[in-house]
Amino acid sequence: MRPTLLIYISLFSWFSAVAQSLPEKIRQIETSLSPILIVEGDTVKQFTIQDRLAHYKVPGVSIAVVRNGKIEWAKGYGMADLASKRAVDANTLFQAASISKPVAAFAALHWVEAGKLSLDANINNSLKDWKVPDTKFTATEKVTLRRLVTHTAGLTVHGFAGYAKNKPVPTLIQVLNGESPANSRAILPDTIPGKINRYSGGGYTVMQKAMIDQVGKPFPEIMQETVLSKLGMEHSTYEQPLPVKFDALAATAYTSNGQPVSGSWHTYPEMAAAGLWTTPSDLARYVIEVQQSLQGKSNKVISKQMTEQMLTKHLGSIGLGPALRKDGDSLIFSHSGANEGFRCMLVAHARRGEGVVIMTNSDNGMEVAQELLNSVSVAYGWDFSKPMQLKRFALSTAQAESMLGSYQRDRYIFDVVQQNGKLYAKPRWENEPRELIPQSKSQFIMRDGQRAEFVFEGDAKVSAVKLFGGVVFNKIN
Repeated sequence: MRPTLLIYISLFSWFSAVAQSLPEKIRQIETSLSPILIVEGDTVKQFTIQDRLAHYKVPGVSIAVVRNGKIEWAKGYGMADLASKRAVDANTLFQAASISKPVAAFAALHWVEAGKLSLDANINNSLKDWKVPDTKFTATEKVTLRRLVTHTAGLTVHGFAGYAKNKPVPTLIQVLNGESPANSRAILPDTIPGKINRYSGGGYTVMQKAMIDQVGKPFPEIMQETVLSKLGMEHSTYEQPLPVKFDALAATAYTSNGQPVSGSWHTYPEMAAAGLWTTPSDLARYVIEVQQSLQGKSNKVISKQMTEQMLTKHLGSIGLGPALRKDGDSLIFSHSGANEGFRCMLVAHARRGEGVVIMTNSDNGMEVAQELLNSVSVAYGWDFSKPMQLKRFALSTAQAESMLGSYQRDRYIFDVVQQNGKLYAKPRWENEPRELIPQSKSQFIMRDGQRAEFVFEGDAKVSAVKLFGGVVFNKIN
Protein backbone atom coordinates (compact mmCIF):
# COMPACT_ATOMS: atom_id res chain seq x y z
CA MET A 1 0.00 0.00 0.00
CA ARG A 2 1.41 3.39 -0.97
CA PRO A 3 2.34 5.83 1.89
CA THR A 4 -0.01 8.51 0.59
CA LEU A 5 -2.94 6.11 0.83
CA LEU A 6 -1.93 5.25 4.39
CA ILE A 7 -1.94 8.95 5.23
CA TYR A 8 -5.44 9.37 3.76
CA ILE A 9 -6.72 6.39 5.71
CA SER A 10 -5.14 7.73 8.93
CA LEU A 11 -6.66 11.16 8.40
CA PHE A 12 -10.06 9.61 7.68
CA SER A 13 -9.83 7.56 10.87
CA TRP A 14 -8.86 10.65 12.87
CA PHE A 15 -11.73 12.73 11.49
CA SER A 16 -14.12 9.84 12.12
CA ALA A 17 -12.97 9.59 15.73
CA VAL A 18 -13.52 13.33 16.21
CA ALA A 19 -16.96 13.11 14.62
CA GLN A 20 -17.88 10.24 16.92
CA SER A 21 -16.44 11.86 20.04
CA LEU A 22 -18.28 15.18 19.79
CA PRO A 23 -21.80 13.73 20.20
CA GLU A 24 -20.53 11.70 23.13
CA LYS A 25 -18.94 14.80 24.67
CA ILE A 26 -22.19 16.75 24.24
CA ARG A 27 -24.13 13.87 25.82
CA GLN A 28 -21.70 13.88 28.75
CA ILE A 29 -22.19 17.63 29.23
CA GLU A 30 -25.98 17.30 29.02
CA THR A 31 -26.13 14.58 31.71
CA SER A 32 -23.39 15.57 34.18
CA LEU A 33 -24.57 18.78 35.83
CA SER A 34 -23.87 19.00 39.55
CA PRO A 35 -24.57 21.67 42.20
CA ILE A 36 -22.47 24.85 42.07
CA LEU A 37 -21.52 24.60 45.71
CA ILE A 38 -20.85 21.45 47.70
CA VAL A 39 -20.84 21.85 51.47
CA GLU A 40 -19.18 19.23 53.62
CA GLY A 41 -21.80 16.58 54.33
CA ASP A 42 -23.79 17.14 51.12
CA THR A 43 -24.74 14.12 49.03
CA VAL A 44 -23.45 14.90 45.54
CA LYS A 45 -25.59 13.90 42.58
CA GLN A 46 -25.42 14.51 38.84
CA PHE A 47 -28.36 15.75 36.78
CA THR A 48 -29.44 16.30 33.19
CA ILE A 49 -30.00 19.77 31.77
CA GLN A 50 -33.73 19.09 31.75
CA ASP A 51 -33.57 18.09 35.44
CA ARG A 52 -32.00 21.43 36.34
CA LEU A 53 -34.30 23.51 34.15
CA ALA A 54 -37.23 21.97 36.01
CA HIS A 55 -35.56 22.26 39.43
CA TYR A 56 -34.77 25.96 39.06
CA LYS A 57 -37.98 26.82 37.12
CA VAL A 58 -35.94 27.99 34.13
CA PRO A 59 -37.83 27.61 30.83
CA GLY A 60 -34.84 27.51 28.48
CA VAL A 61 -31.10 27.69 27.98
CA SER A 62 -28.88 28.06 24.93
CA ILE A 63 -25.15 27.35 24.66
CA ALA A 64 -22.30 27.78 22.18
CA VAL A 65 -18.86 26.22 22.65
CA VAL A 66 -15.70 27.56 21.00
CA ARG A 67 -12.81 25.16 20.45
CA ASN A 68 -9.70 25.57 18.30
CA GLY A 69 -10.83 29.08 17.40
CA LYS A 70 -14.16 27.95 15.91
CA ILE A 71 -17.71 27.37 17.11
CA GLU A 72 -17.60 23.61 17.70
CA TRP A 73 -21.28 23.26 18.56
CA ALA A 74 -24.33 25.26 19.61
CA LYS A 75 -27.63 23.99 20.92
CA GLY A 76 -30.80 25.07 22.70
CA TYR A 77 -32.78 23.29 25.41
CA GLY A 78 -36.22 23.85 26.86
CA MET A 79 -38.72 26.55 25.93
CA ALA A 80 -38.28 30.05 24.52
CA ASP A 81 -41.97 30.65 25.29
CA LEU A 82 -44.05 28.38 27.50
CA ALA A 83 -47.48 29.55 26.36
CA SER A 84 -46.85 28.80 22.67
CA LYS A 85 -44.52 25.85 23.44
CA ARG A 86 -41.88 27.41 21.20
CA ALA A 87 -38.57 25.63 21.79
CA VAL A 88 -35.17 27.26 22.24
CA ASP A 89 -32.83 26.69 19.32
CA ALA A 90 -29.41 28.04 18.36
CA ASN A 91 -31.02 31.12 16.74
CA THR A 92 -33.24 32.11 19.68
CA LEU A 93 -32.54 35.69 20.79
CA PHE A 94 -31.86 36.50 24.43
CA GLN A 95 -31.04 39.76 26.18
CA ALA A 96 -27.30 39.74 26.82
CA ALA A 97 -27.82 42.14 29.75
CA SER A 98 -24.42 43.27 31.05
CA ILE A 99 -22.54 41.27 28.42
CA SER A 100 -23.63 44.25 26.32
CA LYS A 101 -20.85 46.17 28.07
CA PRO A 102 -17.69 44.45 26.76
CA VAL A 103 -19.13 44.36 23.23
CA ALA A 104 -19.94 48.09 23.44
CA ALA A 105 -16.48 48.79 24.86
CA PHE A 106 -14.99 46.89 21.89
CA ALA A 107 -16.67 49.45 19.62
CA ALA A 108 -15.53 52.38 21.77
CA LEU A 109 -11.92 51.21 21.47
CA HIS A 110 -12.33 51.17 17.70
CA TRP A 111 -13.31 54.83 17.83
CA VAL A 112 -10.34 55.58 20.09
CA GLU A 113 -8.07 54.22 17.37
CA ALA A 114 -10.05 56.19 14.77
CA GLY A 115 -9.38 59.40 16.69
CA LYS A 116 -12.98 60.11 17.68
CA LEU A 117 -12.51 59.28 21.38
CA SER A 118 -9.66 59.38 23.87
CA LEU A 119 -8.99 56.80 26.56
CA ASP A 120 -7.50 59.20 29.08
CA ALA A 121 -8.87 62.69 28.36
CA ASN A 122 -11.75 64.16 30.36
CA ILE A 123 -14.86 62.46 28.95
CA ASN A 124 -16.63 65.82 29.01
CA ASN A 125 -14.45 66.79 26.04
CA SER A 126 -16.39 64.20 24.04
CA LEU A 127 -19.85 65.11 25.32
CA LYS A 128 -21.97 67.83 23.72
CA ASP A 129 -25.42 68.62 25.15
CA TRP A 130 -24.87 66.81 28.47
CA LYS A 131 -21.83 66.75 30.75
CA VAL A 132 -20.72 64.70 33.73
CA PRO A 133 -21.46 67.05 36.65
CA ASP A 134 -18.38 68.63 38.21
CA THR A 135 -18.33 67.94 41.94
CA LYS A 136 -15.78 68.09 44.71
CA PHE A 137 -14.75 64.58 43.67
CA THR A 138 -13.63 65.70 40.19
CA ALA A 139 -11.56 68.66 41.35
CA THR A 140 -8.25 66.88 40.72
CA GLU A 141 -9.18 63.63 38.93
CA LYS A 142 -11.50 63.43 35.93
CA VAL A 143 -13.90 60.88 34.53
CA THR A 144 -12.27 59.27 31.48
CA LEU A 145 -13.24 56.58 29.01
CA ARG A 146 -10.64 54.23 30.47
CA ARG A 147 -12.20 54.69 33.90
CA LEU A 148 -15.73 54.29 32.55
CA VAL A 149 -15.05 50.91 30.94
CA THR A 150 -13.03 49.62 33.93
CA HIS A 151 -15.65 50.72 36.50
CA THR A 152 -13.20 53.06 38.20
CA ALA A 153 -14.78 56.41 37.23
CA GLY A 154 -16.48 56.89 40.60
CA LEU A 155 -19.95 57.17 39.05
CA THR A 156 -23.26 56.17 40.60
CA VAL A 157 -25.92 53.66 39.42
CA HIS A 158 -24.97 50.01 39.58
CA GLY A 159 -27.57 48.70 37.11
CA PHE A 160 -30.92 49.27 35.47
CA ALA A 161 -34.35 47.69 35.91
CA GLY A 162 -35.64 48.32 32.38
CA TYR A 163 -39.15 49.35 31.37
CA ALA A 164 -42.18 47.14 30.82
CA LYS A 165 -43.92 47.45 27.47
CA ASN A 166 -46.81 49.46 28.92
CA LYS A 167 -44.50 51.94 30.65
CA PRO A 168 -43.03 55.14 29.15
CA VAL A 169 -39.36 54.84 28.22
CA PRO A 170 -37.09 57.76 29.13
CA THR A 171 -34.71 59.44 26.76
CA LEU A 172 -30.99 58.94 27.27
CA ILE A 173 -30.69 62.44 28.77
CA GLN A 174 -33.49 61.64 31.24
CA VAL A 175 -31.64 58.48 32.27
CA LEU A 176 -28.40 60.41 32.74
CA ASN A 177 -30.18 63.01 34.88
CA GLY A 178 -32.37 60.54 36.75
CA GLU A 179 -35.47 62.44 35.58
CA SER A 180 -38.98 60.99 35.21
CA PRO A 181 -39.88 58.60 33.68
CA ALA A 182 -36.41 57.17 34.42
CA ASN A 183 -36.55 54.64 37.27
CA SER A 184 -32.86 55.05 38.18
CA ARG A 185 -30.95 57.78 39.98
CA ALA A 186 -28.90 60.51 38.35
CA ILE A 187 -25.49 59.41 37.10
CA LEU A 188 -22.80 61.51 38.77
CA PRO A 189 -19.47 61.20 40.59
CA ASP A 190 -19.75 60.40 44.28
CA THR A 191 -16.14 59.37 44.84
CA ILE A 192 -12.80 60.38 43.34
CA PRO A 193 -12.34 58.97 39.82
CA GLY A 194 -9.63 56.31 39.68
CA LYS A 195 -9.67 55.62 43.41
CA ILE A 196 -11.83 52.49 43.65
CA ASN A 197 -13.30 49.79 41.45
CA ARG A 198 -17.11 49.84 41.76
CA TYR A 199 -19.40 48.40 39.13
CA SER A 200 -21.36 51.11 37.32
CA GLY A 201 -23.83 50.60 34.51
CA GLY A 202 -24.16 54.36 34.77
CA GLY A 203 -20.61 54.73 33.51
CA TYR A 204 -21.38 52.75 30.37
CA THR A 205 -24.41 54.96 29.78
CA VAL A 206 -22.08 57.97 29.78
CA MET A 207 -19.89 56.10 27.29
CA GLN A 208 -22.95 55.49 25.12
CA LYS A 209 -23.66 59.23 25.04
CA ALA A 210 -20.04 60.05 24.17
CA MET A 211 -20.08 57.60 21.26
CA ILE A 212 -23.31 59.05 19.91
CA ASP A 213 -21.97 62.60 20.18
CA GLN A 214 -18.65 61.84 18.52
CA VAL A 215 -19.71 59.41 15.79
CA GLY A 216 -22.92 61.30 15.06
CA LYS A 217 -25.25 58.32 14.64
CA PRO A 218 -27.81 56.47 16.78
CA PHE A 219 -26.15 53.96 19.09
CA PRO A 220 -27.66 50.80 17.50
CA GLU A 221 -26.38 51.97 14.11
CA ILE A 222 -22.90 52.60 15.53
CA MET A 223 -22.80 49.11 17.02
CA GLN A 224 -24.15 47.50 13.85
CA GLU A 225 -21.51 49.13 11.67
CA THR A 226 -18.58 48.94 14.09
CA VAL A 227 -18.94 45.41 15.51
CA LEU A 228 -22.02 43.35 14.66
CA SER A 229 -21.84 43.37 10.86
CA LYS A 230 -18.05 43.06 10.82
CA LEU A 231 -18.12 39.91 12.94
CA GLY A 232 -21.09 38.27 11.22
CA MET A 233 -23.31 38.70 14.27
CA GLU A 234 -26.42 38.48 12.10
CA HIS A 235 -28.78 37.60 14.95
CA SER A 236 -27.83 40.59 17.12
CA THR A 237 -29.07 44.13 17.64
CA TYR A 238 -28.79 46.95 20.16
CA GLU A 239 -32.15 48.38 19.06
CA GLN A 240 -34.41 49.19 22.01
CA PRO A 241 -37.26 48.48 22.07
CA LEU A 242 -36.73 45.30 20.08
CA PRO A 243 -38.18 45.73 16.56
CA VAL A 244 -41.36 43.71 16.01
CA LYS A 245 -39.70 41.75 13.17
CA PHE A 246 -37.59 39.94 15.82
CA ASP A 247 -40.48 38.98 18.10
CA ALA A 248 -40.80 35.46 16.69
CA LEU A 249 -37.12 34.79 17.46
CA ALA A 250 -36.97 36.37 20.94
CA ALA A 251 -37.19 34.34 24.12
CA THR A 252 -39.82 35.44 26.62
CA ALA A 253 -38.35 36.52 29.97
CA TYR A 254 -39.51 34.76 33.15
CA THR A 255 -39.40 35.70 36.83
CA SER A 256 -37.99 33.49 39.58
CA ASN A 257 -41.41 31.94 40.22
CA GLY A 258 -41.81 30.89 36.59
CA GLN A 259 -44.19 33.66 35.51
CA PRO A 260 -43.60 35.62 32.28
CA VAL A 261 -42.36 39.18 32.66
CA SER A 262 -45.11 41.69 31.89
CA GLY A 263 -45.05 42.37 28.16
CA SER A 264 -42.65 39.42 27.59
CA TRP A 265 -39.50 41.47 28.33
CA HIS A 266 -38.28 44.91 29.37
CA THR A 267 -36.88 47.71 27.23
CA TYR A 268 -33.45 49.15 28.07
CA PRO A 269 -32.59 52.60 26.70
CA GLU A 270 -29.26 52.09 28.50
CA MET A 271 -28.12 50.19 25.44
CA ALA A 272 -24.36 50.06 26.04
CA ALA A 273 -24.94 48.78 29.57
CA ALA A 274 -27.78 46.33 28.98
CA GLY A 275 -29.38 46.62 25.52
CA LEU A 276 -27.90 43.86 23.34
CA TRP A 277 -30.22 41.16 21.97
CA THR A 278 -28.17 38.24 20.66
CA THR A 279 -27.48 34.50 20.61
CA PRO A 280 -24.67 32.44 22.17
CA SER A 281 -23.30 31.75 18.69
CA ASP A 282 -23.10 35.46 17.87
CA LEU A 283 -21.35 36.20 21.17
CA ALA A 284 -19.01 33.32 20.37
CA ARG A 285 -18.06 35.25 17.23
CA TYR A 286 -17.09 38.17 19.44
CA VAL A 287 -15.00 35.77 21.55
CA ILE A 288 -13.22 34.41 18.48
CA GLU A 289 -12.47 37.91 17.14
CA VAL A 290 -10.92 38.94 20.47
CA GLN A 291 -8.75 35.82 20.45
CA GLN A 292 -7.76 36.29 16.81
CA SER A 293 -7.12 40.01 17.27
CA LEU A 294 -4.76 39.32 20.18
CA GLN A 295 -2.76 37.08 17.85
CA GLY A 296 -2.81 39.67 15.08
CA LYS A 297 -4.67 37.27 12.78
CA SER A 298 -7.94 39.22 12.48
CA ASN A 299 -8.29 42.85 13.46
CA LYS A 300 -11.72 43.71 12.12
CA VAL A 301 -12.56 46.03 15.02
CA ILE A 302 -9.35 46.98 16.86
CA SER A 303 -5.63 46.41 16.45
CA LYS A 304 -3.51 43.78 18.18
CA GLN A 305 -1.97 46.53 20.32
CA MET A 306 -5.36 47.83 21.45
CA THR A 307 -6.53 44.28 22.17
CA GLU A 308 -3.50 43.85 24.41
CA GLN A 309 -4.57 46.99 26.29
CA MET A 310 -8.13 45.71 26.47
CA LEU A 311 -6.92 42.49 28.10
CA THR A 312 -4.63 44.21 30.62
CA LYS A 313 -5.82 44.14 34.23
CA HIS A 314 -6.76 47.44 35.78
CA LEU A 315 -7.91 48.09 39.34
CA GLY A 316 -10.14 45.20 40.37
CA SER A 317 -8.79 42.89 37.62
CA ILE A 318 -11.02 44.54 35.03
CA GLY A 319 -9.86 45.06 31.47
CA LEU A 320 -11.21 47.63 29.03
CA GLY A 321 -14.62 45.95 29.05
CA PRO A 322 -14.27 42.30 30.14
CA ALA A 323 -13.40 40.93 33.56
CA LEU A 324 -10.01 39.20 33.70
CA ARG A 325 -8.51 36.42 35.77
CA LYS A 326 -5.38 34.28 35.70
CA ASP A 327 -2.37 35.33 33.67
CA GLY A 328 -0.12 34.46 30.74
CA ASP A 329 -1.31 31.59 28.55
CA SER A 330 -4.09 30.91 31.08
CA LEU A 331 -5.58 34.43 30.93
CA ILE A 332 -9.40 34.28 30.93
CA PHE A 333 -11.75 37.08 29.88
CA SER A 334 -15.37 36.91 30.90
CA HIS A 335 -18.59 38.72 31.72
CA SER A 336 -22.00 37.81 33.10
CA GLY A 337 -25.36 39.48 32.65
CA ALA A 338 -28.64 39.92 34.54
CA ASN A 339 -31.65 41.72 33.05
CA GLU A 340 -35.23 41.28 34.16
CA GLY A 341 -35.97 37.64 33.30
CA PHE A 342 -32.62 36.91 31.64
CA ARG A 343 -29.32 35.55 32.98
CA CYS A 344 -26.22 34.77 30.91
CA MET A 345 -22.45 34.28 31.01
CA LEU A 346 -19.46 34.38 28.67
CA VAL A 347 -16.09 32.81 29.57
CA ALA A 348 -13.10 32.37 27.26
CA HIS A 349 -9.33 31.92 27.18
CA ALA A 350 -7.62 34.93 25.66
CA ARG A 351 -4.67 33.03 24.17
CA ARG A 352 -6.35 29.72 23.41
CA GLY A 353 -9.23 29.16 21.04
CA GLU A 354 -11.59 28.05 23.80
CA GLY A 355 -14.75 29.61 25.15
CA VAL A 356 -18.33 29.09 26.30
CA VAL A 357 -21.41 31.32 26.09
CA ILE A 358 -24.60 30.37 27.95
CA MET A 359 -27.88 32.32 27.90
CA THR A 360 -31.14 31.69 29.78
CA ASN A 361 -34.59 33.29 29.97
CA SER A 362 -35.16 33.29 33.73
CA ASP A 363 -34.19 35.20 36.85
CA ASN A 364 -33.05 31.80 38.15
CA GLY A 365 -30.96 31.11 35.08
CA MET A 366 -27.53 31.82 36.57
CA GLU A 367 -27.69 28.63 38.60
CA VAL A 368 -28.34 26.56 35.47
CA ALA A 369 -25.67 28.47 33.54
CA GLN A 370 -23.05 27.91 36.23
CA GLU A 371 -23.79 24.21 36.56
CA LEU A 372 -23.66 23.86 32.77
CA LEU A 373 -20.34 25.74 32.67
CA ASN A 374 -18.97 23.32 35.29
CA SER A 375 -20.09 20.38 33.16
CA VAL A 376 -18.46 21.81 30.02
CA SER A 377 -15.24 22.47 31.95
CA VAL A 378 -15.05 18.86 33.12
CA ALA A 379 -15.87 17.39 29.71
CA TYR A 380 -13.21 19.44 27.91
CA GLY A 381 -10.67 19.53 30.74
CA TRP A 382 -10.81 23.33 30.83
CA ASP A 383 -10.10 25.48 33.88
CA PHE A 384 -13.10 27.79 33.52
CA SER A 385 -15.05 26.58 36.52
CA LYS A 386 -15.63 23.77 38.97
CA PRO A 387 -17.94 23.19 41.94
CA MET A 388 -16.84 24.92 45.13
CA GLN A 389 -16.21 22.60 48.07
CA LEU A 390 -16.63 24.26 51.46
CA LYS A 391 -16.93 23.69 55.15
CA ARG A 392 -19.60 25.41 57.25
CA PHE A 393 -18.33 27.89 59.88
CA ALA A 394 -20.01 27.45 63.27
CA LEU A 395 -21.88 30.65 64.13
CA SER A 396 -22.91 31.33 67.71
CA THR A 397 -26.59 31.90 68.45
CA ALA A 398 -25.91 35.59 69.16
CA GLN A 399 -23.99 36.03 65.91
CA ALA A 400 -26.80 34.48 63.87
CA GLU A 401 -29.48 36.55 65.62
CA SER A 402 -27.57 39.80 65.00
CA MET A 403 -28.00 39.30 61.26
CA LEU A 404 -31.76 38.80 61.27
CA GLY A 405 -33.81 41.68 59.86
CA SER A 406 -34.43 43.63 56.64
CA TYR A 407 -31.88 45.25 54.33
CA GLN A 408 -32.49 47.87 51.64
CA ARG A 409 -30.74 49.43 48.62
CA ASP A 410 -32.90 51.84 46.63
CA ARG A 411 -36.17 50.01 45.91
CA TYR A 412 -34.70 46.57 46.60
CA ILE A 413 -35.33 44.98 50.00
CA PHE A 414 -34.53 41.52 51.29
CA ASP A 415 -34.98 39.86 54.66
CA VAL A 416 -32.59 37.61 56.56
CA VAL A 417 -34.50 34.90 58.41
CA GLN A 418 -33.64 31.75 60.31
CA GLN A 419 -35.20 28.38 59.52
CA ASN A 420 -34.22 25.03 61.03
CA GLY A 421 -31.04 26.54 62.42
CA LYS A 422 -29.88 27.99 59.08
CA LEU A 423 -29.87 31.57 57.79
CA TYR A 424 -31.64 32.50 54.56
CA ALA A 425 -31.83 35.64 52.47
CA LYS A 426 -35.37 36.21 51.16
CA PRO A 427 -35.39 38.89 48.41
CA ARG A 428 -38.79 40.58 48.24
CA TRP A 429 -38.39 40.76 44.45
CA GLU A 430 -38.14 36.94 44.28
CA ASN A 431 -40.04 34.07 45.86
CA GLU A 432 -37.11 31.75 46.47
CA PRO A 433 -35.14 32.08 49.74
CA ARG A 434 -31.37 31.60 49.42
CA GLU A 435 -29.37 29.84 52.10
CA LEU A 436 -26.53 31.87 53.60
CA ILE A 437 -23.71 29.44 54.37
CA PRO A 438 -21.27 30.92 56.90
CA GLN A 439 -17.56 30.94 56.07
CA SER A 440 -16.63 33.22 58.98
CA LYS A 441 -18.38 35.56 61.39
CA SER A 442 -19.08 38.03 58.57
CA GLN A 443 -18.49 36.16 55.28
CA PHE A 444 -21.24 34.03 53.75
CA ILE A 445 -21.82 32.28 50.45
CA MET A 446 -25.06 31.22 48.77
CA ARG A 447 -25.70 28.02 46.85
CA ASP A 448 -25.39 29.91 43.55
CA GLY A 449 -21.88 31.11 44.49
CA GLN A 450 -22.97 34.66 45.33
CA ARG A 451 -21.07 36.05 48.31
CA ALA A 452 -22.39 38.21 51.13
CA GLU A 453 -20.40 40.19 53.69
CA PHE A 454 -22.09 41.51 56.82
CA VAL A 455 -20.82 44.87 58.09
CA PHE A 456 -20.57 45.34 61.86
CA GLU A 457 -20.71 48.41 64.07
CA GLY A 458 -18.51 47.34 66.93
CA ASP A 459 -18.39 43.64 67.69
CA ALA A 460 -22.05 42.68 67.73
CA LYS A 461 -24.37 45.06 65.87
CA VAL A 462 -24.86 44.50 62.14
CA SER A 463 -25.43 47.69 60.11
CA ALA A 464 -25.35 46.49 56.49
CA VAL A 465 -24.51 43.70 54.10
CA LYS A 466 -22.50 43.83 50.87
CA LEU A 467 -23.76 41.86 47.86
CA PHE A 468 -23.05 41.66 44.12
CA GLY A 469 -19.36 42.41 44.53
CA GLY A 470 -19.70 45.27 47.01
CA VAL A 471 -23.17 46.81 46.66
CA VAL A 472 -24.21 47.93 50.16
CA PHE A 473 -27.68 47.11 51.51
CA ASN A 474 -28.30 48.98 54.78
CA LYS A 475 -30.12 47.30 57.63
CA ILE A 476 -33.49 48.99 58.19
CA ASN A 477 -34.79 46.92 61.13
